[in-house]
Amino acid sequence: MAKKEKRSLFSMIFGDKQPRPTTSQWLQMLNGYNPTFNTATPDLYDSKVARQCIDRIATHCAKLIPKHIKGGINHVVNGSINQLLQHRPNPLMNTYDFIYKTISMLYTNSNAFIYIQKERGLIKAFYPVLATSYQLYQNSEGVIYLQFMFVNGNTYYIPYLDLIHLRLFYNDNDIFGSHSGVLKTDLQTSLTASEGIANAIRTSNNLKGILKFTNTMLKEKDIKASKDAFVKDYLNLENTSGIASLDAKAEFQEVNMKPITLDKAQLEQVNYNVYDYFGISESIVRNKFTDDEWDAFYEGVIEPRAIQMSYEFTNKVFGNQAIYEGNKIVFTANKLQYKSLDKKNKLLQVVLPYGVLTKDMVLEILDLPPIRRR
Repeated sequence: MAKKEKRSLFSMIFGDKQPRPTTSQWLQMLNGYNPTFNTATPDLYDSKVARQCIDRIATHCAKLIPKHIKGGINHVVNGSINQLLQHRPNPLMNTYDFIYKTISMLYTNSNAFIYIQKERGLIKAFYPVLATSYQLYQNSEGVIYLQFMFVNGNTYYIPYLDLIHLRLFYNDNDIFGSHSGVLKTDLQTSLTASEGIANAIRTSNNLKGILKFTNTMLKEKDIKASKDAFVKDYLNLENTSGIASLDAKAEFQEVNMKPITLDKAQLEQVNYNVYDYFGISESIVRNKFTDDEWDAFYEGVIEPRAIQMSYEFTNKVFGNQAIYEGNKIVFTANKLQYKSLDKKNKLLQVVLPYGVLTKDMVLEILDLPPIRRR
């Protein structure tokens, strides 16, 4: 039996050939910065509040439906690109996971890169790629390459114009979105507050004080031995009463240490600062939103990402001629799907008299299956 060849995930995504540019040099930036971007430190995604925000945004963005259309919005092209985007963009991910990971990377690092895998000019897969750092190079022909540097030391060069690149806070850098450094203080405060609560619980469960010995002639080693015996007696796991004993040679004077913790209003303000950074409300984070709160979240956060992805996917998937002919990628959502039944009924009462909706459209609004046709 032939021995199976082991292939790494790196080879599976990028293949075995490296399109490394020759005679390349760093791309000179207009703002004078080095053309290098490092991914965020773990602080952001390790923050519970920040991760909740990222998860909610990525979760709702993952509900978007990618479509390859030509001409009008309803003219969906039945082709391989649609099959990839709507079902399995790559062998490792379904569409939900693909969009979730992409948006999660975007909100963690302010940049997200998607590698378009091609074979003989045809698109075979879309891979969101997360490296530890990225550097921009330019070869002698003027082609810009992005070098991916991974944690295991592997590197890979990809022509920048062949990458789907999404960015947030696109301001002070010519190519990359800006880091989330402005959130550092709020994240540290949130972490300190959480640690303070944990320390307060531990402190309240511990007895703190001074053992005062009435016999002034005790040697230092005897004082230490008596103290250790008292501590052992009190902290003994079998001592569930919480009571320790002393004889007449010593007196225990308790020291009350009241830990300082943030009150409810202060904790809410710390969390609000993080919510505000991501443009998200606490009601969205806790999944207790009203229709109006959902509309505000959709229009302020989800819809901009849908527009951003639509433009970038279109420009990187199709050439100028194909775009001129009306080909595009759009990320759409059925906003009515999230309305309450009462709101749906009120909408139908207004719209139905005009005859602009088919029976199947009405059924879709009500989350019912379409009419079966023989």
